[in-house]
Amino acid sequence: MIILALDTSGPSLSVAIAREGALAYEATLHSGLTHSQNLMPMVESALNALQLKPSDLSLLAVADGPGSFTGVRIGVAAAKGLARACNTPCVGIDALEALAWGTGEKHDVVCPIRDARAGQVYGAAFQNGQRLLPDAVLQLTEYMNQVRPLGEKLLFVGDGVAPHRARIMELLGEQALFAQPHLMLLKAGAVAALAMQRPQDYVAAAELLPRYLRAPQAERLRAQKQEQND
Repeated sequence: MIILALDTSGPSLSVAIAREGALAYEATLHSGLTHSQNLMPMVESALNALQLKPSDLSLLAVADGPGSFTGVRIGVAAAKGLARACNTPCVGIDALEALAWGTGEKHDVVCPIRDARAGQVYGAAFQNGQRLLPDAVLQLTEYMNQVRPLGEKLLFVGDGVAPHRARIMELLGEQALFAQPHLMLLKAGAVAALAMQRPQDYVAAAELLPRYLRAPQAERLRAQKQEQND
């Protein structure tokens, strides 16, 4: 099986190829949210590096959120388009779960977070590959209250750590640990690895949907305006 994995759900763009159960290629670009310009050239580079054609692909895997609404849409749309063109199934992988998996941590509770703005985070919690908390969008203090009882040490990972690190340390003190800097950004290799474990979740391109925890900001503003008009 040859899996092409994509992540455009956060500030970095990552592309990976797994072949016969092993990671064969991975590249990550951290240049801000310019994913629509860079994604397909990176996919082409990945295929060329391994002398593959799109028709050689067996599965398209994508981090389907939560994360940047625009980024999630770009990745899901690209995966759907490639899956249709290659006549292959695809699978959406939870971005928070992939962040936790990427730490390789087997003991501490892992708390992946992404910045959801307005003082909020997308967060969950995992330990030994098992989910302890569902994905949610919460005020940071509310999320801290949920994870605090889960373990003596909590390992935080994700692009949501940097803007909230000082506050996390203030709230949790020595209970809070932080992943190494190179693990803070989601890598497509983690998406590919989880995809290998989820054959029951493979779907046709038409069935692949973004994982939104709340409506995009434009939709929320329209709804608020409609309520005011009513």
